[in-house]
Amino acid sequence: MEYSTPPEGATETKTRARRRRWPLALLPAAVALELAVAASPPLVERLYSQSLYRVVSAMFAASFGRVSFSAGETLLWTAVGGAAAWTVRRLRRVVRARGRRRAVLVSTLADAWAAAGAVYLAFVILWGLNYRRPPYAVLAGLDARPATVAELTAVCERLIRETNDARDKLPEDAAGVARLADGRPGALRRAPAGYGAAARIEPVLAGASAPAKPVMVSTVLSYLGISGIFSPFTGEANVNMTLPDPDVPFAACHELAHARGFAREDEANYVGYLACTCHPDPDFRYSGRLAASVYAMNELARVDREGHARLEARRAPGVRRDLAALAAWAERYRGPAERVSRAVNNAYLKSQGQEEGVRSYGRMVDLLIAEERARLTAGRRRGSE
Repeated sequence: MEYSTPPEGATETKTRARRRRWPLALLPAAVALELAVAASPPLVERLYSQSLYRVVSAMFAASFGRVSFSAGETLLWTAVGGAAAWTVRRLRRVVRARGRRRAVLVSTLADAWAAAGAVYLAFVILWGLNYRRPPYAVLAGLDARPATVAELTAVCERLIRETNDARDKLPEDAAGVARLADGRPGALRRAPAGYGAAARIEPVLAGASAPAKPVMVSTVLSYLGISGIFSPFTGEANVNMTLPDPDVPFAACHELAHARGFAREDEANYVGYLACTCHPDPDFRYSGRLAASVYAMNELARVDREGHARLEARRAPGVRRDLAALAAWAERYRGPAERVSRAVNNAYLKSQGQEEGVRSYGRMVDLLIAEERARLTAGRRRGSE
């Protein structure tokens, strides 16, 4: 029997078809990887967050930490411009492909799907798996059970007292608002110092991180209601430079918490607060406590309005001026863009397992209360010795 070989052109066509098909599997592969590891957070912690990601973040800090501008922001705007140009070019091809429009459209959608898959798989591998690590409360051994109103009130009282004390003697601007002595860029350079001290208290916070970076188009972020953004593709913490001075240190430490591998927003808030309170500089200690007091007091207002009003009256005049400046900043940029951005962020957070979406930022209060429980327990133990 004689066997015939397929024509050379047919073989090349099949090979080319296979090469075009495998990129389509990147997005399902990324989703499958996330679902597979979600069942075993301790394994993610051991093999990824405390091993592979440590290597990745150290490489990012050593490379991108040497440049003063945000490589991540540059990459973002380059990608946006490239994607827009590609979309226009491919749409023109679809319009001009008379008789072949369906084939060209399918090819365009397939290429877009493949590109999205490549980007998302890179996101998952470079940083996104940190969403699947155990909660910070588990890693730090904190008791994060639901709180009572009395516990929440006690935390608010402590935070207001500490915030008032930390505000004393800070430099002010002409309007009486707390001022960063070396300006916002200086604060970004100083931000990592808090993590060195915090890691001595909680070793899980150890790791490499470069100084936070200023966002070049901060006004755009302001209208989107965003105080900072973390780039998972460069490991950079980027901060909105239009923020009032009292909020800049906390915003920087929040984004650096993401760089340390804490992806969930409530945990990044708490870790950022902890880094601020451990920082050697008073403006950072104040900023962290101010932010924590705002989150805690907002939670108290939901369950005890009278108690909230009573404690709010205890704030020092300087603290009130700072809060008024923060409120004025938010009001200045509030609008449709901010609402759309909030909806998009809400959907993104829910897709990453944070069921409360943007409300998860306020869940840091659970960790503040858990910290208070640990503090009280330690005090009782010392008293009984």
